[in-house]
Amino acid sequence: MNKVYAITCTGKTEKSFLDLRFGKCEFVVLFDVDKNQYSIEENKFIGESHSGIKLVDFLKERGVTTIITGEVGPMVSTRLEKEKLQLVLLAEERIKVEEIMDRISG
Repeated sequence: MNKVYAITCTGKTEKSFLDLRFGKCEFVVLFDVDKNQYSIEENKFIGESHSGIKLVDFLKERGVTTIITGEVGPMVSTRLEKEKLQLVLLAEERIKVEEIMDRISG
């Protein structure tokens, strides 16, 4: 099975920083480790209620297996368990997405 990571980020490039807010992140990097490819998606749920839950569902549809972010709320945590998605919490505010991808693929 493909390992696809979703990494919350603050901008449109791999040089952007990790966004610690899951549901309110501006962008999400989808990184397929096996193919060593990534794409950057805008979080279209940012202004909606229950944005985190909607983002989880969207990422699940895109084949994501692991989410990397700074924090999630209790409803998102419950949904991740239900959907059997792995959650990795990082507290490093000034880490670039490319550094995270290097750690994953390294």
